[in-house]
Amino acid sequence: MHRRDTVSPNAYSIVVAPMRSELLKQMRNITSGADSNFLAALFPPNSLGNCLFGRLTLRNLRYAFYLISPYESTYETIEEVPQYDVQVSTWWMIFILLEFVIVNLTGRGDRFALNDSVTCISAGILSQCFKFGGKAIAIFPYIYLWDNFRIYELPWDSIWTWILCLFAQDFMYYLGHRAIHEIGFFWGFHSIHHSSEYFNPSTAFRQAAIQDAGLAFYDCLQAFFIPPSIFLVHRYFSEIYQFAMHSSLVGDLGPLGIVLNTPSHHRVHHGRNPYCIDKNYGGVFIIWDKMFCTFEAERLEDKPIYGLVENENSFNQLWLQFYKFKAYFWDKGQLKDAIGRPLFPTFADKVRAALYPPGWFPGINDKVHLFFHWYTLDDTTKAIPSIEKRLVRYDPILPGWLKIYCCSHFVIVIWAFMHFQLDRADMSYYEFTKQFMFFVATMQCVGAFFDKRWFAPYMEITRCSTVIVYFTSLLFWGDEFPLHYALLLLTFVGSVSLWISRLVKDRSYNAKIAARENLVKSLML
Repeated sequence: MHRRDTVSPNAYSIVVAPMRSELLKQMRNITSGADSNFLAALFPPNSLGNCLFGRLTLRNLRYAFYLISPYESTYETIEEVPQYDVQVSTWWMIFILLEFVIVNLTGRGDRFALNDSVTCISAGILSQCFKFGGKAIAIFPYIYLWDNFRIYELPWDSIWTWILCLFAQDFMYYLGHRAIHEIGFFWGFHSIHHSSEYFNPSTAFRQAAIQDAGLAFYDCLQAFFIPPSIFLVHRYFSEIYQFAMHSSLVGDLGPLGIVLNTPSHHRVHHGRNPYCIDKNYGGVFIIWDKMFCTFEAERLEDKPIYGLVENENSFNQLWLQFYKFKAYFWDKGQLKDAIGRPLFPTFADKVRAALYPPGWFPGINDKVHLFFHWYTLDDTTKAIPSIEKRLVRYDPILPGWLKIYCCSHFVIVIWAFMHFQLDRADMSYYEFTKQFMFFVATMQCVGAFFDKRWFAPYMEITRCSTVIVYFTSLLFWGDEFPLHYALLLLTFVGSVSLWISRLVKDRSYNAKIAARENLVKSLML
């Protein structure tokens, strides 16, 4: 007789289950204990350098492609689940640099742009700030539903629960991803990710700050059966795997593309060509798209051109994050036809404008059918403009010195964000808010420079002056003032001096031009 049949269910839970839990812990220790590298040893323990280079392990490289076993990723509680996205983050930076070098060495440097990549990484920083404890927003309602409304409790330490969740999470992602494309205003939760006119690894960072809120309902559909810890593991890896999908270099992967999502499939998803619209929603698996008729293969004769159907020519981070909500709750409902008649005359029509697919317009493309709980277009290619023969991307020309200036200050943001991630667990609300405001202010100023806004220097002077006041207060009243604080203070003082001198010089130059024009006018009279 099997061992489990010789004991009561209660005895099994008391004796056998702890043994299985202990075995899982030992397996995790075995798979992670010997995986280290010599680079981490070059830096002091617990330093930023030690953490960054300590993540460059073969184990974390496997994690970047969802190559992980149930034995090393099964946990009883969500507190035990590591922040897997943080663990693979150094590899992500390597992937970006590697693709950047390759495309430039092979004459394909137009696949990257400085302003675009900075905007993408800025969006990634912002989206991480909106995660609670580094976890998706969905984990909180998920735990509530699990604790109060679960229908059946699958064992957290079963390999079958792990495998079931692998497929369940990916299917829920398919539903959620499709919903934030096809439910009018839900597009606001995701449109920034598609607003880039480029496709490279940095595009993966271009996430909506509140996208998790749009996906939360679909994530939580698993809460009636699957333990929160197992859900969280697969939620992390679903997101991690998709970073690898953002590559312009990886071609067709042959048989793998029959079942798995690939960079080729995902390039179609990001295209604005008519055949690319609302296709290839899958995260890890492409089987859902094939089941529900949303799959489209990449066409070599009609390669995807990236961006939105109507591109928003801006690098303003906050505007890109939220402008689509205004577009669907207000702007779309105010549209008129060629002779001035409202396209959405009644209140009910305006509600439909906000809820029906983004491409839905009465009399133009209005044939829809129900899918799950929302309406989807019968023909997603209708009324989509063809790709222009001469592709012109939004790329205002900046002088070289200004690009260097923007990059320098953005590097400070990246450095501060890395420390932010390292210290986040012990951070007070005041400290969090202070750093968050610094991130946002810098993103907005850099975006204004990239857009060549006239007010950008005034924004920058205000931002830098605020930082100077903060560091000066630490210098006189703080407990400590390390060397890097002094270097930062000097950097921001120099920045304010630079912009004040340039504004004075420009004003003097403009005054001379105006005086010369007035003199010419008086002589002509």
